[in-house]
Amino acid sequence: MPDLLLELRSEEIPARMQRKAAGDLRKMLTDGLVEAGLTYEAAREYWTPRRLTLDIRGLTARSKDISEEIKGPSTSAPEQAVQGFLRKAGLSSIAEAHVHSDPKKGDFYVAHISKPGRAAEEIIADLVPGIIRNFPWPKSMRWGPASAKPGSLRWVRPLQSILCTFGPETEEPVVVDFEIDGIRSGNITYGHRFHAPDAITVRRFDDYVSKLEAAKV
Repeated sequence: MPDLLLELRSEEIPARMQRKAAGDLRKMLTDGLVEAGLTYEAAREYWTPRRLTLDIRGLTARSKDISEEIKGPSTSAPEQAVQGFLRKAGLSSIAEAHVHSDPKKGDFYVAHISKPGRAAEEIIADLVPGIIRNFPWPKSMRWGPASAKPGSLRWVRPLQSILCTFGPETEEPVVVDFEIDGIRSGNITYGHRFHAPDAITVRRFDDYVSKLEAAKV
C-alpha cells in the first residue's frame, strides 16, 4: 500500500513548540484523511529546529464509493418541507428525487445519492493547505510582500518549502501537487544551511532520512 511523506520546512521553530507542533500536524492530517474515507496502518511524526515531518504508512490509494438513501417528506408535504429536503440531499429539483410508497404512510420522496471515491493524492492536496493555514501555533507571523494582503499565510517562522510524495514501495512515488501563498509542493528538501545547503531530491521516507543525515541534519 502507498506511503505518504510530508515535510514543512521553515526558518527555526522555537524549541518549546517543536514537539507539540509535530504531534498537532500528525493528528490534523490523519484525522482529515480518515474523515475523507481513507485508512492507514501507521503514522509517525518527526521534527528538527527547521522542519516538521510526517511518515504515514499503508495509506489507501482511494476512498470508497458511497451510495446512500435520504428519506424525504410525503409527496403531499408543504413546499417548505420539500425545499428543506432538497437542501439536505443536495438536489436542485424535486424531479431528481424518487417516490416510494408505504402502505401506512403513503407516498414519500427519497434521494438516491452516489458519491464516487476520490484518489488519495486529490484528498491530500485538498487537506494540507487548509491544515497549514489553520495550524494552531501559539504565536505566528506573516512575512514578505504577500503579508500585506488580507488572508495571507501565517506560520511560526517563514515557511520556505513543502515536500510531499506519495506511492507504494514497488513504484516511483509521485509528488502530491498543491500550492499555498506561492509555495508549491515538490520532492526537494535541503540539508544543513551552512554545511550542506544544496537541494536534495527525495523519493520516500527511507532515503529522506539517509540523505538528511548525510547533509548534516
